[in-house]
Order: sequence, then C-alpha cells, then structure tokens
Amino acid sequence: MRRVIIDTDTASDDVVALIMALREPSIKVEAITVVAGNVPLDLASKNARVSVERANTYIPPVYKGVGKPFMRKLFTSEFVHGKDGMGDMNLPEPKVTEEQEHAVDAIIHLIMSNPGEIEVVTLGPLMNLALAYLKEPRIAEKVKKIVIMGGAGLGPGNITPVAEFNMYVDAEAASIVLQSGMPITMVGWDVCLGKTFLSEEDIKYLQQQSSEIAKFCVRCNQSVEEFDEKRFGKKGFDLPDPTAMAVAISDDIILKKYEAYAYVETKSEQTYGQVIIDQHHLLEKNANVTICEEVDAKRFKELLFKNII
Repeated sequence: MRRVIIDTDTASDDVVALIMALREPSIKVEAITVVAGNVPLDLASKNARVSVERANTYIPPVYKGVGKPFMRKLFTSEFVHGKDGMGDMNLPEPKVTEEQEHAVDAIIHLIMSNPGEIEVVTLGPLMNLALAYLKEPRIAEKVKKIVIMGGAGLGPGNITPVAEFNMYVDAEAASIVLQSGMPITMVGWDVCLGKTFLSEEDIKYLQQQSSEIAKFCVRCNQSVEEFDEKRFGKKGFDLPDPTAMAVAISDDIILKKYEAYAYVETKSEQTYGQVIIDQHHLLEKNANVTICEEVDAKRFKELLFKNII
C-alpha cells in the first residue's frame, strides 16, 4: 500500500481531490497537512476536515501548518471558490478534529521515520513543504516523490498573465522547493484545461447519480463554475487539484512529459510567481523537475468518477 501526505489549502477543487484520494484503494493517506492559500488557514483546516467526513472512509490526522507567505501578505481566492471556499455552502464545523502537532513537524516526522516510502502531493502554496525542508534538509533524500499542482507549463497564468495561483501566493517558498533536490513532478494549470475540464455533460452525469458524494463534489464547485463561465466563457469547471491527484495515484495517465531545469521568479512584480522552464536546456543545468505536459483525459475522468460515485 503506497503511503501519501496531502498538503492542501482546501477549497472546492482540493475537496474533490481529498475525497478522491481517501476513496482510492491503492493508496493510504497518512496525513493531511493544511496551509493557507485559497482561503485563510483556519477555514482551510475546516474544509479539509469536512472533506474527510464526506469521504466516509477512514480518518487520517489533519495538521494545521503555515498561515502566511514567508515575505508577503496572504493572497486568497474566495472570489473564485466562494467566501467559504466551498461555493458558499456555509457548512457546520465537522466532528473531525485537528491534531496539536504542527504540519511542518508532521511532514518531517513521517518522511524521516519512513525513508523512501512517503509520497507528498501538494495542492496549494508550498510554505509547509519549504519550511519542512529548511528545518530538516534530509527530507529531500528520504521522500519517495513529490507531485506538485502548480505552475502553468509554457502557457499563460491564471492569477497574473504569467503566474499560476499556488506559485504566486509564495514564490519564495516555491523556489526553495524546486531547488531542494526533491524528486518533483509538476502538474500545471495548463494540463487541467482542454479535455480534462468538466463539461456540462460531465456535471449532469454526476448529478444524475445516486451518490451524495458526487452531488456534493459538484455543488461545492458552484462558485468555480460561475467564475469559469464569466472569466473564460466556458460552461463547466476546471479541476486542477484532482488532476494532480490522479497523476499521483496513477502516473501512467501521463501522455506527455519532459525533464527540465525550472526556477521561480521572485524579484519582479510583473512576473512574480512565474515558473520559468528551460525546456531546451539553454542554461545547461541539471533537470530538477519532471513537467507533466498532457494527461489522458478519458482515464482521468474514469478515475475521478470511480472514486466519487
């Protein structure tokens, strides 16, 4: 059984990814570590614990972590996900509780106690993982692999013309992680568009199922659906975090990938948070990341639907 830590800034697409992982029989979620990002830290923790309850399988420990970027004010995305990060469902406080240990310490303890066994999937900004590395650099050689939902590949950003949200919230933290030597696969926002986008037909299919979980996963993304139509003119919604989670669960859904040296812009306000990918090896530096360029959209949706219906 593969063992996974999920690091999340839990809003609506994170919720779907968490439920998907908790209901996937091939992996065990050893811990959920929460970071500020889509929503402030306390709300992200609540939404993570709601997700655990809704998955209705087992209850991994939930640890609260870093509440703000290292060098900037926190930038959140309630304008995309709703004031509660869950499509304004305004759900009650879950019965699942937080652990007392800090998320950073939990990450270090799990990786160092289980060398070569722990995989980490990051669904939000990278403050928790960056701080864990700074505190205990040996995790870079002890972790099995890292799957990051972040960046925009060679395409445009989704929060600035060039930056993807998770990288933009704390580019300094992202830079630390990319330069850490950890074995990283990056699934960018660009991969989560096109055929992986949940269409009106996909949404209708999920709503017609008897599964309350499937209906919940659609409902909590209502604000994202409204935002996507207004901003991009598309009916339906994108699911970046479940796409990254699908890659983490079954990386053979990747159709195209390449290794490259990548770094994050931290100095320029105009391009802050942009992940620059040296696709043609012009800098002559060793590759530090595997870039996922395309996934099998049909297999992604099959995996998603299997675990939420």
